[in-house]
Amino acid sequence: MKRIEFRWFEGKAGALTSSWDDGTIHDRRLVGIFNQSGLKGTFNLNSGRFGDEPKGWHARVSASEVKLLYEGHEVACHSVTHPSLQELADDQIRAELLEDRRQLERLVGYPVRGMALPNGSWDHRVLRIAKECGIVYSRPVTRHGGFTLPLDFMDWHTTTHHKTDLAALWQKFMESGRPSKLFYLWGHSYEFDQDKNWPLIEDFAALAGNADNVWQATNMQVYEYVMAWRNLQFSVDMDQVRNTSHLTLWYALGGAILMIKPGETVEIV
Repeated sequence: MKRIEFRWFEGKAGALTSSWDDGTIHDRRLVGIFNQSGLKGTFNLNSGRFGDEPKGWHARVSASEVKLLYEGHEVACHSVTHPSLQELADDQIRAELLEDRRQLERLVGYPVRGMALPNGSWDHRVLRIAKECGIVYSRPVTRHGGFTLPLDFMDWHTTTHHKTDLAALWQKFMESGRPSKLFYLWGHSYEFDQDKNWPLIEDFAALAGNADNVWQATNMQVYEYVMAWRNLQFSVDMDQVRNTSHLTLWYALGGAILMIKPGETVEIV
């Protein structure tokens, strides 16, 4: 029995995604770095705090600049006011998430269905309600240091926070032969300004952006691609496979990298 193997978009050997919280004005510089290097980011915004300048903290981007600033990247939910969701009543959680989605969607013009959990606070009740509110993936602050795909996208742990030896970890990633390897970075753009270490992310972006065999993707792009792959339909004899998704998918078979188009059924020979 021949078996096809997972490959990333365009048959690439790995994928890189990143997630950045709170929407402070420092996102402007981070987006510029990403645009220059070809990296993609997911930016998790609190729609009730646009334009805020919290005392002792950092100013937020304005609502009017969201669409243009994050164009080519992803805007995701981070709740309206950034509470610890685990401490709220069910209806309060729903209001925080649904209203955040509503306001963000009006700004960016597409469905907002991803989320970073504010303060990393969650329990299974929070995740259940988030799914009821249309959220399809959520990211806590937990990191595992590896390059594996999540078992459950509603509890999607990252590889690392940006405060680590990114160059060494990237080298380890590039040396890994795992077909589905994923490097998932998260952080806050204001920390680069606060710690005066912008070269940390500038150097990493230049390094990762030069990796031709790595797919640069948003969180949602990774989610949609992996879920489409997991939902491939196989015949009982495993000699035919059908792609029911809207995405073109890639796979390896007998040393060749092949693709299966949306709605297509192919023979595994």
